Amino acid sequence: MSNLWSIVAMAAGVYALRLGGLLLPQRAVPPGVQQALRFLPVALLGALVVATLSGRGYDPTTWVAVAGAGLVGWATRRMWACILSGMAIYWLLRLI
Repeated sequence: MSNLWSIVAMAAGVYALRLGGLLLPQRAVPPGVQQALRFLPVALLGALVVATLSGRGYDPTTWVAVAGAGLVGWATRRMWACILSGMAIYWLLRLI
């Protein structure tokens, strides 16, 4: 039953955010919030990686894919390159 309330709470939060965006379109976003929103994709990717790595035991394919994606992301400074390379490395290692 607690899962149901978590889903309802998240749905209400998403609905409130969307409704707020529709009702206040002419309001300017403060510069501090804009700067914080620039880091949102990186923060979400980091949260997904940490959740994936902490969820199971030692899996070398996952760790190698994360390291490879990190290197590609560091070298290119492109989020899409980091994600695609990590997925490609993981899938290739799983095939081997």
